[in-house]
Amino acid sequence: MTQMGFSVLKIITIPDSKEIVSSEIKKSLSEGIYRVILITGGLGPTWDDSTASFLAETLNVPSILNSEALALVTQRYKELYEQGLVESAKITSARKKMAYLPEGTNTIYNPVGAAPGIIYKDSINNTMLYCLPGVPKEMKAMFSILIPELKMISALEESFYFETEFFTSFTDESILAPFLLKIREKYDVWIKSLPKSYQEEENIHLIISSKGKTQKEAKSLVFKARDYLSELISGGEIEEI
Repeated sequence: MTQMGFSVLKIITIPDSKEIVSSEIKKSLSEGIYRVILITGGLGPTWDDSTASFLAETLNVPSILNSEALALVTQRYKELYEQGLVESAKITSARKKMAYLPEGTNTIYNPVGAAPGIIYKDSINNTMLYCLPGVPKEMKAMFSILIPELKMISALEESFYFETEFFTSFTDESILAPFLLKIREKYDVWIKSLPKSYQEEENIHLIISSKGKTQKEAKSLVFKARDYLSELISGGEIEEI
């Protein structure tokens, strides 16, 4: 998300509790500061997979059998059966459960698993909410489908991101710290230092990143900061990655 130009304002982990999930979604939507909300987990066929029903209650709409979602689930189990990965393609009540979505929401195709994702657009607060499975392979595959849409949202914010990585000649982060402070005072960039333990005695890895109204602007800031660091440490003692 950061590489697409977004700023991550909040990351939370919560239990499968209707009250807590509902409260967090309502709070995030009402604050009106989030262009995108990503929710992962709770979309499967078991009793504890309740994200869709919790979202429906939060939005005060019924859970309905979504025809598009049912078609996706049906097609997916047909494919899995043909591949010999499941014993039957029959749409049982547990499988049909994954096709019940909040009224007024849309689906996200799941190319790896069976549970469709959910898209909800909050026009009042100008927020897009996406629900993805918690299984990492499924979540990553479905997130990749969303990337073009997310890039369009980011572009509307006129926010472009750029970063560069390199090794310095330093092994002691406390010696490097004053130089990094000087860079921050001069340029609007974010600097992340990634030292090893003292016993490993490896040169410190740095990441310098910035945002701008254009990719060129963000890139220019990063390279100016990098060059300034080179000057501060007497030139040339950095190695690009």
